[in-house]
Amino acid sequence: MKKYIITLIAIFAIAAVEAQTPFNGRIRHFDGSGIKAMVKVKDSDKITRSDGKGRFGLTDIKPDDTLYIIYRRDTLEIPVTGRQSIDIVWAEEGDTYTAEESEELMNYGFGYVKRRESTDFSSGISGDKLRSLGTSSLLRALLICCPSLRYVNGELCLRTQNSINSSSAVLILCDGVEVSNIDFINIYDVGSVEVIKSSNMYGFRGVNGVVLIKTITAEESINRQR
Repeated sequence: MKKYIITLIAIFAIAAVEAQTPFNGRIRHFDGSGIKAMVKVKDSDKITRSDGKGRFGLTDIKPDDTLYIIYRRDTLEIPVTGRQSIDIVWAEEGDTYTAEESEELMNYGFGYVKRRESTDFSSGISGDKLRSLGTSSLLRALLICCPSLRYVNGELCLRTQNSINSSSAVLILCDGVEVSNIDFINIYDVGSVEVIKSSNMYGFRGVNGVVLIKTITAEESINRQR
């Protein structure tokens, strides 16, 4: 009986995966170069990022969903309107864009989805928002802006993560370099902060969550490379 139940669970799990529908997209400049942006489904916790070629993937997008495309300090709000894929060409400035369905993208199936889709990313916190809180402490500003974070026994942790046998501290990366705490980071140097609840992108160290801090200098460097 136990083996029968396990088999049924496996069958239902496989069916659930197969029932998912891939939704591939691409975001480009008018010159054809890819845009690395954040893509969020409006009124949902689904979020992903486009890669260096502007490609991104999501699953089970509804015909009446709306996508937020967040790039630098600009945000596009693009209705899906029944499309099964979306190829976006965005002007350098302003909100001018074209958005078309692409058979090429649809043919990739789950090719662009892979591990890019996540419901664990925060929407991101800008350095300006942190500084607007009137505190010079980056830690205090983060705790105010991100209720899921807590500070326990000198460690920055996520409220949803609890570890009995080991540390529950999140992995903190500042400009891609791991740091033990954020005490030395000047809030006026921060360009943006993102909080990830859990991610296998960072291996075992990312199990308790990840806090990604980008300084203003690093963000300017990345933007120049784009």
